[in-house]
Amino acid sequence: MVGERIRDERKRQNITQDELAAQVGLTRTSITNVEKGRQKLLLHTLMQIANILGIPPARLLPTSEREASVKLPQELPRQVRSWIINSISTSTGNKRQK
Repeated sequence: MVGERIRDERKRQNITQDELAAQVGLTRTSITNVEKGRQKLLLHTLMQIANILGIPPARLLPTSEREASVKLPQELPRQVRSWIINSISTSTGNKRQK
């Protein structure tokens, strides 16, 4: 889902994979793999891509658990898990209660 959103926004702005890759410090192949969901994306890279595209990072994230293609790893610290869930929820205006 994240990769699809990156691809859609990149195309909407007429930015090539090569251009995005150069600005992020990745290869074009890595951008292709991220967009197709074959390569994991580090959080700081997601933030950098969102910044380059001029959009909030939350816009690239799934808006609900049902929409998410992967579950959050259980070993994530509680604070990190809460931050991610709240960030996703806040982007849709539906803040979850814990």
